[in-house]
Amino acid sequence: MARCSRKVNLEIHHKRRDGGNGLENAEVLCEKCHINTSTYGVKGTTPPAFSPKVKLEALKRAGNRCECTRVTCGH
Repeated sequence: MARCSRKVNLEIHHKRRDGGNGLENAEVLCEKCHINTSTYGVKGTTPPAFSPKVKLEALKRAGNRCECTRVTCGH
């Protein structure tokens, strides 16, 4: 699967709502890919925000670009 190549409007997404706030549960997504996740806008428990440190580490790991490989996003 191709990876999204967007480098702007990046957001840090929780892979799992109950997965905690560590780097292992963080996924860097552009706004379009974030909106296309199955949990975006769905009512339920909202996990606490990631710390600035985790956000920076996630962006660094992702090379400051979207990590999405979902077919449903159409990137």
